[in-house]
Amino acid sequence: MPIYDACIIGAGPSGLSTALSASMKGASVVVLEEHKKVGFLDERCGGLVSERCLRNLKLSLKGEYILNRVSEAVVQSPSGLLLKIELGGTCLVLNKVMFEEALASRALNNNAEIYTGVKVKKLNFYKSHVEVETTDGTFKSEIAVDASGALSIFTPIVLGLKPSLRRPIPSAQAEVKIKGLNEDEVHVFLGRYIAPGFFGWIIPLNSNKARIGLACEHGNPVLFLKNLLKKLNVKEVYSIIKWPIITGGPLPKTFESRFLSVGDAAGQSKPTTGGGIFTGTLCGLIAGMAIAEKTEGLVNAPRFYEKTWRRLLEHEFKMQLLYRRIFRKLDDETLDYAISLLNGIGWRGLEDFDYHSRTIEDSLRNVNVIKNIFRKPNLCLLTAIILKTIGSLLVHSALE
Repeated sequence: MPIYDACIIGAGPSGLSTALSASMKGASVVVLEEHKKVGFLDERCGGLVSERCLRNLKLSLKGEYILNRVSEAVVQSPSGLLLKIELGGTCLVLNKVMFEEALASRALNNNAEIYTGVKVKKLNFYKSHVEVETTDGTFKSEIAVDASGALSIFTPIVLGLKPSLRRPIPSAQAEVKIKGLNEDEVHVFLGRYIAPGFFGWIIPLNSNKARIGLACEHGNPVLFLKNLLKKLNVKEVYSIIKWPIITGGPLPKTFESRFLSVGDAAGQSKPTTGGGIFTGTLCGLIAGMAIAEKTEGLVNAPRFYEKTWRRLLEHEFKMQLLYRRIFRKLDDETLDYAISLLNGIGWRGLEDFDYHSRTIEDSLRNVNVIKNIFRKPNLCLLTAIILKTIGSLLVHSALE
């Protein structure tokens, strides 16, 4: 058995992007996937990404893995108020199975090795290499990469961190047949009776088929989802899948000597939405680059990886985590006030689908937005939102 430059655990987007990046630069990598094939569950992911995400991976914007394109969202407040916003550019709805197969194909074409139906049992670290014990024997490598997702057991063990730091919350999603869809629009539903502490969504696949899902900090997401499907008068449901999403932001450390943690395993998902394809694949590309540079003796791969992804994404993660912490403490009345305020000031939506902080920062620099906020009706709403938010934060702080 050869000693690989990297042994990657998990053939999801983060693991495959790591393998692709490293193999393109000549590193020898092996990917170990416990399921019998790459891309085993399409229903477990909303699959909404920016065009930037595919460009980073050098994948075609006309691939068969693209099911639909959307550019707007309709946000519904707890009382039924509607806010129509732009998503910050055209977003792509992916067939995740085909997307991962495309990534795997590119990695294989660059001499990466991928083994499916192989479950990793244990990592043994030595001064010169890592031994990865699996159900199909032992693999040896210079570095082990954990890209095994939100339920990873290796990252907490190797880094000595609590799994709860990733703040997983349960979600559920169904693929359904639904009439009257505008296939250009995503729908977002707010409210404690819809999805307490988070939100629900409709992501159209075409004019009569969609992914409908939600996540919640309290309660059973499947029950909340069934209530939402009933409210939307959905009659035909193909499947319901339940899985955890990561909202706690990145772990305080994502590397150790001869070890990297990437994607959901490292908490590299957007705290505002739980989406992790863009951030996870970007960090995977950085990890692959670090592995390849190490083989040439140019860098300390683990430290280079950690320093680079934090330079690119840490500010965004911190800001999104702040927005998330405020949002989860707002009651339904305050959410209604917020939707009314945004309608009142003529807020158009996201500046950038991948970097949510830019929307807030750019809005605060916009003179017209500031003027609109300080008009009497909008100022009253803003005052109410601030007072109720402060009150909620004080109550939650006392309880915690």
